[in-house]
Amino acid sequence: MTSPGAAPAAGTERNRRRDLLIAFADLVLEEGERAATLDAVAARAGVSKGGLLYHFPSQRKLRHGLAEFYLQQLDLEIEELLASGESPARWYLRTSSDYLSELERITAALVAIENTSTDEIRETLQRGRDRWAELIRDELGDDLTVVVIQLGDGIAYNAQVDGTGDAGGSASEFGTSARAERLLDALREYRASESMS
Repeated sequence: MTSPGAAPAAGTERNRRRDLLIAFADLVLEEGERAATLDAVAARAGVSKGGLLYHFPSQRKLRHGLAEFYLQQLDLEIEELLASGESPARWYLRTSSDYLSELERITAALVAIENTSTDEIRETLQRGRDRWAELIRDELGDDLTVVVIQLGDGIAYNAQVDGTGDAGGSASEFGTSARAERLLDALREYRASESMS
């Protein structure tokens, strides 16, 4: 047990910081950035205002923290992809429909606040896109990388419009990755036949 006045354990601090960032992202997505005040974020996370200010002394620091958290979550996703041995292009298309995942929600929140923030948010989102593009480019080359990124973005948009993803089973044909994956296979075959002729 922690004695009064002692600093919280490191794991608790990381969890509290994460809880605050998730609360911020959720408020931005559900009620808009104006509603995501420091008081509202603290209340949503179940943390005192002082606890919030310890981690994020301003709204600007909270946005910066969300950008950093996005990159950390992206690193974890890419580690999982690489450990799986799955094709980066197929992974990108398949996971694009899961708009309720933590990484997708953080991404959507960053997109929502990007217009009212410094260039840091836009640059962070571009770094994330470029990390995916680099992995996919190693697999497919330049032209197909652009196609895969744009297909994935379209899948994500349509899954959100439909209110479900592949896992939900009731997504429309536009919010699922199955057709996009078949198109990817057809494009690979086309490219292979072009290189043979």
